[in-house]
Amino acid sequence: MQYVVISRFDANAVARLRGELPPTAFAYIDDAICHQRLPSQADIEAQGVPSGLAGVLAAHLKHLTELRASGKLVSGGPCSGFENAINIFEADSPQQARLLHDADPLARHGYFAIETIYPWQRVF
Repeated sequence: MQYVVISRFDANAVARLRGELPPTAFAYIDDAICHQRLPSQADIEAQGVPSGLAGVLAAHLKHLTELRASGKLVSGGPCSGFENAINIFEADSPQQARLLHDADPLARHGYFAIETIYPWQRVF
């Protein structure tokens, strides 16, 4: 069964993120993901990101990459403006979808939390 998980970003955490994440670093990470490269913590630090945040971001990207490779993450990403994110998980239950979401390092560090979970049937 697939579940849509809608998360809400914490406004204060996003403000801190924007303050610590140079625009060039965000573009670098986005480009790496688009070209299916997994940036390491050192790669992210080289973009001017502080070590602590670079570690969290690298772990976040690794987590999502592993979920995608396992087939448990169907699709996902932030909505425009970074107020919400949507992830679609392949899971046995809403509780399992919640566990997959909550294992994300950004969730563990308080950047976002689940707002709602819906069972989803793919039609198109």
